[in-house]
Amino acid sequence: MTTHPVPDTGPAAFLRRRTGLIVPLLLLVTGVVLGAGTLTMEVPANVASPGPRMFPTVVAVACVVFAVLLGVDVVRRPEPEQVAAPANGTPPTGTDTAAEATGTAVSTAAADTTGSDADDAVDPGRVRSNRWAVLGLVGTIAAFIALLVPLGWLLSGALLFWGVARALGSRRPVFDAFLSIAISSTVQLAFSAGLGLSLPPGILAGVL
Repeated sequence: MTTHPVPDTGPAAFLRRRTGLIVPLLLLVTGVVLGAGTLTMEVPANVASPGPRMFPTVVAVACVVFAVLLGVDVVRRPEPEQVAAPANGTPPTGTDTAAEATGTAVSTAAADTTGSDADDAVDPGRVRSNRWAVLGLVGTIAAFIALLVPLGWLLSGALLFWGVARALGSRRPVFDAFLSIAISSTVQLAFSAGLGLSLPPGILAGVL
């Protein structure tokens, strides 16, 4: 008799199809922390308008707004349970009978086990999150925070942009390095020339 699995409708199933909530959560935390730091910032009385609070305030509000919008979108449109099978995904013909029997036995054994490995063997088409990409992003941000003061913005910012590009799948490390330095230099100039603020110089204190 054929049995049909009971669909999982608990909290685990809800979160499994909404792993994208990690990104809006990180954005929300960033916006809240940046907003709190902006409100407690000590600003001299003789600072000209708009002052050093304007830019971080805009960034904090943008982070919170985008976090809410992205979170609502992920909740309303969760990830699909299955991915479409490739057009040429049919197994080759002429397979040996013993190999077919072995494959059937392995599939049956995998169906009786628990854990992520068993889920991969039984249901290879289910959508899964890219854990390595998430870990790469979190590790890059943590390294940026730890190295901002000793290295300075120019180098640590370039490392941040380069690490994020690599974590998101870029495979052009040399091009990404030059582009990251260009972006961090542009931000440095925008803060110093446009807002009159100096970002941490770090080991380049005598140069910048």
